[in-house]
Amino acid sequence: MQHTRDMSGVVHVDGEDYAWEVRRQPMRTTGDQWQGIAISLRLVGAKREAIIQFPMPMRANGHPQMLKQRINVEAVKTSVTSAIAAGWDPTSRGKPEVFDVDADGR
Repeated sequence: MQHTRDMSGVVHVDGEDYAWEVRRQPMRTTGDQWQGIAISLRLVGAKREAIIQFPMPMRANGHPQMLKQRINVEAVKTSVTSAIAAGWDPTSRGKPEVFDVDADGR
């Protein structure tokens, strides 16, 4: 499992290169709710963007892990295939599509 602290990069999935970039670090919403890290994906050379939202990592005691998140590159690759399977067409035009995935990118 490869992790990185980079804020952007490129992953190679099914013969295509996809650029990813951290869109949002984990943050608190209303009450005791938390949003995890969000990553934007884009096929290199295309305009359509997908925003992948990961869940907030929690500690064993139920409190959120507030450290700056490391990016799991394998989860980013898995989330590309998950977004495409869910109907994202990276070569089309339009607004960014938002997908919620689990910690493994599925």
